[in-house]
Amino acid sequence: MLMAADEISIVVERGRSAFDTDVVLRRAMERSLEIVGEAAKALSDEFVRSNPALPTSDLAKVRDRISHHYHRIDPAQLWTIATVDIPALAGQLRDVS
Repeated sequence: MLMAADEISIVVERGRSAFDTDVVLRRAMERSLEIVGEAAKALSDEFVRSNPALPTSDLAKVRDRISHHYHRIDPAQLWTIATVDIPALAGQLRDVS
């Protein structure tokens, strides 16, 4: 999960303009967000209960939206998730580990 979050930060470092114009960067971010969401789904119930601040349900929903509703993905929303939610998640994961 943390590795995928770090990969998302690499895409973010390229900047919003590059993200908006480079389909490969967008797909890389989408895939990394799918990995984060899939990892969230795989966490044990005990871990989720022990770490209620982790937004595991939200991460799983993002994964499902990307995987199943890919034709309706809003790049601006992905960018917000990548620049606001994922850095916060990475910090939380580092605190837990």
